Amino acid sequence: MPDRVRVEVDEDLSDLIPGFLTHKREDVVTIFGALERRDYAAIGSIAHKLKGEGGSYGFASMTTMGKSLEQAAAKGDGGAVTVLAEELLNYMDSLEIVFEPSSS
Repeated sequence: MPDRVRVEVDEDLSDLIPGFLTHKREDVVTIFGALERRDYAAIGSIAHKLKGEGGSYGFASMTTMGKSLEQAAAKGDGGAVTVLAEELLNYMDSLEIVFEPSSS
């Protein structure tokens, strides 16, 4: 089992996080399917969305991974896409989410 990655998330998002993570897992499945078709435009689109959403939900590492995935897709680098998609899955598997009180 990978080392745990503790992420503090605003408690106002507690109802949204499970669905968000489910959708991100589905995105990884879609990325692998697109990779088989060499559809780097689709991968880039998913990666761009991940880049924007990750930080919004409190997962800054997802934003970084999304940026790297987007760059790999733009280069048509299937090997890098594979490694990064697997890293994203491992990251999600290792999450320990702690909900923190809202600052407002």
